[in-house]
Amino acid sequence: MPIIKCTIDRRAIESATKQQRVLKQKVILVDPSGLRLAVNAKSASWNYNYRKRGLDYYGKRHPQKTLRLGDTVSMTPQEARLRVEELKAEVRNGGDPAAKIKHEAEQARKETFKHRSLMDWISSYSEWLGTNTKHKKEELMHAHYGLSELGILNSPPSSVTGRLLRNITQIHSERPSTGRHRFGAISRFLDYLIDEEALERNPAKDVSKHYKPKPPSPRASYYSIEELRMLWTPHETLRSDYLRFLRFMIVCPLRMSEASEIIPENIFWDEQQLRLSAKQTKNNEAFTLPLLPIAIETLEPDNFEVSKRCFQLSSKGDAPMRSWSYFRKAIRRTTGIKHFTPHDLRRTFTSLMSEHSTFSESIIDSLLNHKRAATRQGVMRHYQHAKNLKQRREVMEWWCDFLEREVING
Repeated sequence: MPIIKCTIDRRAIESATKQQRVLKQKVILVDPSGLRLAVNAKSASWNYNYRKRGLDYYGKRHPQKTLRLGDTVSMTPQEARLRVEELKAEVRNGGDPAAKIKHEAEQARKETFKHRSLMDWISSYSEWLGTNTKHKKEELMHAHYGLSELGILNSPPSSVTGRLLRNITQIHSERPSTGRHRFGAISRFLDYLIDEEALERNPAKDVSKHYKPKPPSPRASYYSIEELRMLWTPHETLRSDYLRFLRFMIVCPLRMSEASEIIPENIFWDEQQLRLSAKQTKNNEAFTLPLLPIAIETLEPDNFEVSKRCFQLSSKGDAPMRSWSYFRKAIRRTTGIKHFTPHDLRRTFTSLMSEHSTFSESIIDSLLNHKRAATRQGVMRHYQHAKNLKQRREVMEWWCDFLEREVING
């Protein structure tokens, strides 16, 4: 690689270019000022080599650094030479031009990063959060809709303020539950932006309790024994798979989304147990539920096919159930229970068990698979991890006897 010391001007550049074509290798011109020109086959770039003044931590000279100043198209030799003099002055004053340029580029990158729209961040959040469960899909949906309702989807994260988030309460004044879901989802999304260094503080933390969406009144609806009879009784116009699923939900107090996704591999016949993995439950905790003959009959094990759900409620092949509103309307129409909601079956289980049995509320509640933090307080939350399978089976046996006596044969 030829290195030629000369005063760099247009004639020297043309000569170096011809020489590069003949030799077919890089040619470097070195100006007395320290300016260097690297001539390649398709480009020629201005460079400057320097060492930061002083010694490093180990008492040695700092390593040599190379700065690329530009090319011969965008910068004339005079302009390049002037830039070198500016860099020399900066080095003499103890500066480090390369480090400064790198820092400025990093700051510019961060500013660009912070000015990405919230819509772009929602897309990144979706990939990070995942949408493999109903709960995560709803979380993403509430964050997206909430930002859209506030009119800031196309704005940067810095546009989110505590004062702006107050509007969520006003927007959903008649639907406090929705407003609370929106506010919580947005707050968790803002926590994600803090982790990604797009925000320094979560504005949702600045909203006082007075302006935050109030929690809705707890639902108190549950079904009487007479209404359970109406739900259990065969209905000629109700689809058989809907009826089987409804009866299973009456016997087993699972969440609707969990029960509809049960597959044959979740059923352990020898132990008479239903086992759900952490990925199959809302609270991400594995759950075991004793199965009694009444529940097993609703599963129709003789019709099981590997890889298919025990309750294939959707008419679209192996697709998961999505038409829950249609399911609710079908039950209401055929049973006469106009206020039917599948989740009320879980409240019915706990309410009737507490009213008619002597089992403790903690054992009854354990069959609902709530977070331990909700039912086990203080030290017990950290030391009590028993599954109480024996006691759970006793509860389920009592419940099935109660259903046979009061509902099925009542």
